[in-house]
Parts: sequence; C-alpha cells; structure tokens
Amino acid sequence: MGKKKVALVDLSLSDKAELKASGVRSQKINFKAKKSQEPEPMPIEPVEQAAPAAAETKTDTAKPTKKRIKQGRSKRYLESKTKLKNEAYPLDQAVSLLKEIAKVKFDPSVELHLNLTVSKVSGELQLPHGTGKTLRVEIASEKTIIKLNDNKLDFDVLIAEPKMMAKLAKYAKILGPKGLMPNPKNGTISDNPEAAAKKFAGGLTHFKSEPKAPLMHLVVGKLSFKNEQLVANLAAAIASVQPKNISAAFLCASMSPSIRLVI
Repeated sequence: MGKKKVALVDLSLSDKAELKASGVRSQKINFKAKKSQEPEPMPIEPVEQAAPAAAETKTDTAKPTKKRIKQGRSKRYLESKTKLKNEAYPLDQAVSLLKEIAKVKFDPSVELHLNLTVSKVSGELQLPHGTGKTLRVEIASEKTIIKLNDNKLDFDVLIAEPKMMAKLAKYAKILGPKGLMPNPKNGTISDNPEAAAKKFAGGLTHFKSEPKAPLMHLVVGKLSFKNEQLVANLAAAIASVQPKNISAAFLCASMSPSIRLVI
C-alpha cells in the first residue's frame, strides 16, 4: 500500500476540541499547538550617562595685553610749532629760532637732517667747533691688545698703524660690530697716528647716507653753543655734503620741531 499523506494543520485548542467532538480521529492528524508569534524583545543597550562636566578652570594665567594708546605731541611741542611759518629760514635765523623753541631741562644735541638727490653720499667733515661730545681716541698698541683680551672697550675711536692691523685682525668680531675696527676709508689707519688722533679729537666726522634711503643725519653741536658756532658748523656740514646733493635740509634739537633751512 502507498504511504498516506498526513496534513499538518495548525489549530487552536478550541478547534481541536470541536474536532474531537465531531468524531475525527486524532491519531491520524498531528495537532500542533499554535504558538504565539510575539516578537522577542530587543535587548536594550545600557545608556552610558555622560560624566558631569568638570568645572571650568582658568588655566590661562597670562596677563591681558594692554592696548597701545597713541600719544600725540606734547603741549610744549605744539606751542613751539605755532611759532614756525611754512617757509625756509637762513642759517642764522634758523639757529636763533631753534634756541627760542627748544625748551628742555638739559643741553640737547643740534641735528641736521638732509634729504638727498642721490642715493649714496659719503665723505669727511671737520666741524670748526666740534660736536660738543668729547671723543675718547686711542692709538692701537700692546696695551690695547691686553684690553681686547679682557673684552674692555674704553674708547670711541681706534687708530692704528698699518703694521698693527695683523694683530688687530683676530679681534674683528669684537671691534667690527661696534664700528671700532680701523679702516683706511674713515682715516683710522694712518702712518702718522698721532696727527690722525688729534683730528678726531678736534671734531673730525665721517658721514654717509643711509643704506636704504637717500637721507643723512648729522650732529652739528649742542644747543649751548654760541649762535655763530652753530652757524659755522652748519655751513661746514652743508659745504662738505655739497648743496647739489641736497634737496631739503632741516634743523632741530632733541624733542623740538624741525626748521627748514635755506640751502
């Protein structure tokens, strides 16, 4: 005999009871209890609680930078400037006016500022009355070598004979940055160092224009000089630079307005 096919019927409990009551043979039918198809609950992942925020602490202990306050000219400067007219003055009038407007409690230097028509100008200037500053001039000797070994520089100008340059060469890193290395261009190397020293002590000045602009700045004395002394120094400076190389000239003292000069 062939195999009997048995149908699997998914019946509830009430359906099974009805079938039994109606006489249906239960042994020929496999009853399968209906299982609930409720979905399995999803696992709940634990929620990590955020750690309480740490109290903010100030770690920057740097002091706040102060804003720069742009300072204007002083009242004294502005009052002095009102005495100037928009014109150039001859040397003698400019010196008299400078002494009138330069009111400070010390003896300031008198400065000559030049705008040049050429980019490079240099030369030697002997001021008749000096700059008012006493230069410490030294002639290189064995004593100078001892000072240099101790890194002691107690001079403003160093003059050397050619034969001394071999000994001074190894001190170039000390003398060079301070402008003290003897150089034939500025007259500090000389076969007659005593005469050269006398010139420098008497007010000999070497001038040159600024490297990046056609400008020149010279000290021509002190405000305490007599008027005629300042005028003589100014005339000597302008003559040495040569008027053809000058487009404009201005005279001033420390902390004073500038006065334009007639060239």
